[in-house]
Amino acid sequence: MRNFNTRFRLRDTDRHIRFVYTLFLLLMLVGFGFSFFWAHSMTGLSPQGIADHYRGSDATFGEPMSFRELAEITHFHLFTMPVVFMILVHVLYLTIASNRLKVLMTWMGFGGVMLDLLSPWLIRYVSPAFVVTMLTGDLMMSISFLIMMAIPLYEMWFIGSPLMAKEASE
Repeated sequence: MRNFNTRFRLRDTDRHIRFVYTLFLLLMLVGFGFSFFWAHSMTGLSPQGIADHYRGSDATFGEPMSFRELAEITHFHLFTMPVVFMILVHVLYLTIASNRLKVLMTWMGFGGVMLDLLSPWLIRYVSPAFVVTMLTGDLMMSISFLIMMAIPLYEMWFIGSPLMAKEASE
């Protein structure tokens, strides 16, 4: 079976295709930024704030998250997060980055997604110490996202290729 990207590379596409990929990556950046803002407004991004969000708190009169609420959140994220990271990984695999980096970012991104999906359940029903699991997953997703965004953008717009050189002469 041949790898789908053995001949097609982002840097070899015309500017219209690069523009579409760029818009996708930039909109994902806005989405990640908004998620960060939302999480900060809900929890302060502190370990105690995250634990209180899922386990409830007498200080904020917050109730623990119910099984139904956790199931609803998990259901939605279980369908969306893997799709987003599959697309990001796909875009990264269309670059000339090393296979080692591609595999590392694939595992880091999807590993972060798995930790992020599992940790609310662990925080709520096992121990608030699993906040570390959530923060680790979020860090893994963030780092892999930034790398999977930066490499394609750099390659599409800053590395010359024969097609780009042809465009410049037209």
